[in-house]
Amino acid sequence: MGSRRGALLVWAGFVAMCSVWGTTWLAIRIGDRTIPPLTGVGLRFVIAGLFLYALAALRGRLVPPRAVPWRIVGVFAVTMCSLNYVLIYLAETRIDSGLAAVLFSTFPFFVFAFARVLIGERVGARGWIGGAVAFGGIAVIALHGVLGRSPWLGLGVVAAAAISAFGNVYAKRAGAQPPLVTLPPAMLLGGGVVLVVGLALERPNLALALGGPALGALMYLALVGSGVTFLLLMWLTHRLPAAIFGLPPLTYPLTALSAGALLGGEHVTGRELAGAALVVAGLAIALVPRLYVRPGTIGEVRGSQTV
Repeated sequence: MGSRRGALLVWAGFVAMCSVWGTTWLAIRIGDRTIPPLTGVGLRFVIAGLFLYALAALRGRLVPPRAVPWRIVGVFAVTMCSLNYVLIYLAETRIDSGLAAVLFSTFPFFVFAFARVLIGERVGARGWIGGAVAFGGIAVIALHGVLGRSPWLGLGVVAAAAISAFGNVYAKRAGAQPPLVTLPPAMLLGGGVVLVVGLALERPNLALALGGPALGALMYLALVGSGVTFLLLMWLTHRLPAAIFGLPPLTYPLTALSAGALLGGEHVTGRELAGAALVVAGLAIALVPRLYVRPGTIGEVRGSQTV
């Protein structure tokens, strides 16, 4: 009974993480309207890092600097809290949030590759067939519509997926690390560097940039879309196989396209919907069979993982 309850808890956390990250694409788009992209990334992760430090203090989890695994923190800062998000935020200045989410859904296949190299997890024929179908969907979108005017920004989102995938698999390879020890300094380090660069290059008027919906979007991205979801991610990383924790982007295209159309005033064409359907189909071919894991095994998986 305990293992079944633990499995349900793991899947509940997984669904919550997917649901939140599926909506962050629209929040990024809203913030990009007034907050320059580099400044937006920096503020997001500085606020998230301070939030997690406060949470660590409340729970008595603060540790001295010498006890922090700085090598792991450095990798997290670059691959999970700065460079990947800079590419996404820059892309969403020209690309609709739903399309950016579709491009990022290449993430699982980068997870497949890095998992094979870094932790020895193999992917069968279904994974590669699904990958071919999904990349066909990417081609349908990329060769027509919005991305035809911004191909390099579209490739930047795919690069962000690859960078994020490396960071996630590296987290699994590093073994179980206390999230409240590694995440707060990684967020402050990655976000702080990007914020300094953004303030220097973009010279934003923060009083104007943070007015209205942009401030709400920023706080949602920082506290819920980063603070809460990254804690869930690190908790799930060592309770699920790499191929399963690569699954969340399967849900992003539909969630982000729907949210963008219903709440963000974004226009979705039939071709873009067809491309998104191919991406989802490819991901389903590759990944859905991996969901059939015995409840007793969930929560027992250990090392050897997000936006």
